[in-house]
Amino acid sequence: MFGTQIHRYIIREVLSPTLLCIVIFTMVMAMGQAYKLIGLILDKGVSPIDIMVLLVTLLPTFFSISLPLAFLMGIMIGLGRMSADSETVALKAAGVGLAKLSMPVFALALVFSLLTAATNLWIKPWGHRAFETKSFEIVRQKATIGLQPRIFMNPFNNLTLYANEVKSQANWMEGIVIIDKNSESTSWVFADNGNIISDEATETLTIRLHDGVIHRQPTDSAKSFQLIHFRNYDIQPETSIMNEPATKKRKTKEEQTEKLWHAISGEEDLSIRRGLQAQLHMRLTSPLAPILFVLFGLPFSMQSHRSGRSGGFVVGLIIFLSYHFLLSAGFTLTKEALTPPWLTLWTPQLILIAMGIYFLHQTSLEKPNLIVTWMDQTLRSLQKRARKNADS
Repeated sequence: MFGTQIHRYIIREVLSPTLLCIVIFTMVMAMGQAYKLIGLILDKGVSPIDIMVLLVTLLPTFFSISLPLAFLMGIMIGLGRMSADSETVALKAAGVGLAKLSMPVFALALVFSLLTAATNLWIKPWGHRAFETKSFEIVRQKATIGLQPRIFMNPFNNLTLYANEVKSQANWMEGIVIIDKNSESTSWVFADNGNIISDEATETLTIRLHDGVIHRQPTDSAKSFQLIHFRNYDIQPETSIMNEPATKKRKTKEEQTEKLWHAISGEEDLSIRRGLQAQLHMRLTSPLAPILFVLFGLPFSMQSHRSGRSGGFVVGLIIFLSYHFLLSAGFTLTKEALTPPWLTLWTPQLILIAMGIYFLHQTSLEKPNLIVTWMDQTLRSLQKRARKNADS
């Protein structure tokens, strides 16, 4: 009975700050996209309901980061408070060893591993696909139904459209002027007539122009100028409403995990296959993050921080940023340097697991963690400098 009460108490101490951090981190990441979403309402007249739908489709992407990060912070804050208040010392004096203290934390880690796996393997790809589908619907609606004659409009990114006459039912336009700006050149396109064609299967829009001329000036040359006459000319504007180019990298994020797996087996091009493998193995290794954070969080949080209770939060951030850096480096090496994913993504995970087990073993033997000691000294020196600067 005593052991069950202790387990419940530890779960409550870890879970409470974890849930709070999930809300805070998710809101912070959502605010990072808020200015773009608000800009869609002000600049392109997107309805608030559509904005809410877009925000919901972005939540899985936020949760893929906030779930493991919040769990790590929950460990560092909850167990760090218990260590700072000498509660872990009292529990050890009562015969509750590190094994019993860590059991509820590992149980929570298993739950968050399952949540992280479900988010990265299935829910996050669905969110990417749903976001792109909704973006295409909004752009298509603005580009077809929202066309108005004799008004300069910006239905697409970096593209301004003007039509002297508009027939909305057939998406037919006459007296067309298009200003197309990109990093390479600026083009002024004049056409007698044209229409907008949408393809729902590929989620692409095509502006098909007839009988016109193109005036093009490269961005890097003020003297160079091109004049091109055409009978038929197609322009495929970007349908993303967040000013992000439709790259192959983003398309792999939209693929279901099962389709991504089959696509790798049938791909002969090594560079493309490595890119697909990088995306797939990033998803497969994501459930290991909560387990790793327990192995590092337990020994780091249970050692008293003389730098104050905020020291656990800082150490947690350092652990997460280091882990995220290793994952990003492994992803880049797999995709760009064509290194096998077992070497760039799985080997670092195994090394970190071995390091975490070693730190946990050292903690069970009541040996001080030299890394935490060094971090404490660094934080205390920074705090002293900050106080001196504040006093002066």
